[in-house]
Amino acid sequence: MVLVMFMGQSNMAGRGEAESAVVCSENAGYEFRAVTSPDRLYRISEPFGRDENRAGGIDDGSKKSGGMVTAFVDEYHRLTDRSIIAVSASEGGTSLAQWKERLLPDAVDRLEAAKAYTSEHNIPIEHIYMLWCQGETDGDLHTQKAQYKSGFHDIFETMKKHGVEKCFLIQIGHYNYVKHPEARKRIDGVVPSGQDEDYELIRRAQLELCGENEDIIFAGTFADCIDDMKDTFHYHQSAYTKAGRQAANVMARYD
Repeated sequence: MVLVMFMGQSNMAGRGEAESAVVCSENAGYEFRAVTSPDRLYRISEPFGRDENRAGGIDDGSKKSGGMVTAFVDEYHRLTDRSIIAVSASEGGTSLAQWKERLLPDAVDRLEAAKAYTSEHNIPIEHIYMLWCQGETDGDLHTQKAQYKSGFHDIFETMKKHGVEKCFLIQIGHYNYVKHPEARKRIDGVVPSGQDEDYELIRRAQLELCGENEDIIFAGTFADCIDDMKDTFHYHQSAYTKAGRQAANVMARYD
């Protein structure tokens, strides 16, 4: 078994169409519901983590509508024959500052609850990982590269203290300048700017994090999914499925 924390903001939470999501094969993985039902495991389905809301902590309301988790879990199991215990820890519209102030303690509590459950039920855990996708809100807030890298480093170091071995990072995509051309202008050809320029700073920060720390692994990107966006920030289910499978292929190489 591999224990995986699914952490981040809305594109980790999933804003796709659950009816089009991958259905996990039997025994591919299980959801540990740290908030609503911490006494058993459930077969994973989308929308993953839909009701795992905690007042004052990670609370995405009823916004989860289909994401990458079933595709990730099913692909990882196909490649490795290992099962995943998955824990939801994502909330849309959240910055690194909010993570450090409000969400991180809840994520740690969810991880510790999962560890306690698996220990009590004699479920051997070979690895503890986190899958991270976050950054659009920091782009909106004009967060600079150094600030983003420092903030994420603090979050990751806290998770490592509680047993996380590696972070598999999914890079954010673009602000949807195709449907919203006011966020784009031409400089030496076609160069997205305006709001997407702020997102580019976050994308570069995430690439640098992966290059500078061997425990932060680049696991995929939404940057090439702009044609599959449903609004300014989010994606249709096909993009989440693609990102989930891509990340699973990367994580499978680290077993």
